[in-house]
Amino acid sequence: MKRTFPRARQKSIIKKYQKKARLSRNVDILIFLDYLLFLKRLAAEANIKVQEDRERTLKSYHVNAVFKNVLKSCKG
Repeated sequence: MKRTFPRARQKSIIKKYQKKARLSRNVDILIFLDYLLFLKRLAAEANIKVQEDRERTLKSYHVNAVFKNVLKSCKG
């Protein structure tokens, strides 16, 4: 089965920022799934912002407008 993301690279990035972190076997997959859920929610909120502004295309300022609110709601 082909993996959709580089697990070793992601583990090395986690270890770089959390030097003493002890990771269980499949924690990198869970982190990746949380990341995808965050991106999905960010895109949905930005799309709502586009519709509120009555525009047709999603631009960077739409994403920036909803980024802080989505980030606050995703913190655990």
